[in-house]
Amino acid sequence: MQMLQNLPWYGYVILLIAIASYAYRYFKTGKDAYDAPDDIKVKFKKDPNSNLTPEQLFSLALDPVTNEWWKVNTNTLFFKKGIRAKNYIEGWGIDTKEGYWDFANYLKEGGRRWYFDFIYNMVNNDPEENWDELMNQKYGENERAQRYLNFIKTGKVQGILKQKGFITFDSEIEIGVAAYDASVLIGHARRAYTYEIISEEEAWEVIGFATKLAKENFSSWEEFSKSYILGFTLDIRDRKDGYLEEMYGIHTQVLENPASPWNTINW
Repeated sequence: MQMLQNLPWYGYVILLIAIASYAYRYFKTGKDAYDAPDDIKVKFKKDPNSNLTPEQLFSLALDPVTNEWWKVNTNTLFFKKGIRAKNYIEGWGIDTKEGYWDFANYLKEGGRRWYFDFIYNMVNNDPEENWDELMNQKYGENERAQRYLNFIKTGKVQGILKQKGFITFDSEIEIGVAAYDASVLIGHARRAYTYEIISEEEAWEVIGFATKLAKENFSSWEEFSKSYILGFTLDIRDRKDGYLEEMYGIHTQVLENPASPWNTINW
């Protein structure tokens, strides 16, 4: 205490700065640890009473990443009980049969492909001075379209996917985002069926469309996985709650785990 009393005025300033700096680092470290995403381990749960056909199991395998995030069975059309999952589908604006079909038809008719296919082609084939006019003609004032353009033209999305090990070359993103649309179609069909918004027959009709979309665009799980994670990244990148990193971790496990549907079901 005597030493502190003898400090010159500027010594107190230096001491206060040091204390503030330490406190900032201490609390930031604690916050970063608190905010870190949970380490979700894949389980690939199965219902022993499932009677789905191999073709139906293949279709459900087109949506394994969100399956594992929700911890649902990989071999049943039924999704899971609980208000949390119901809130999720309602969060997409789906709380009626009409709302579900509006969303499903949007994905079937173009979905996120409507954004990516045009913008990727434009960036690679049209002079940059024409982009604003072309974007306005195609999308008008559209926040999602502008986000896709920014991620693609700056190489940000390519950098993210290379850093995560999902692609090796920038040109690999030309594979497009049809897998993401297919996956979302399947996941929402399961949720809508589970909460009795649509019938079992209607759910399988949508899932059949999504399966055809995947088959027409890809020839392997490897291609499908790259397209899925590209679409997911473009769509969810701005979230700040750790969800994106959780899904990256699950995606890696689905790719690598020997028990994964992508490694046990033939394309």
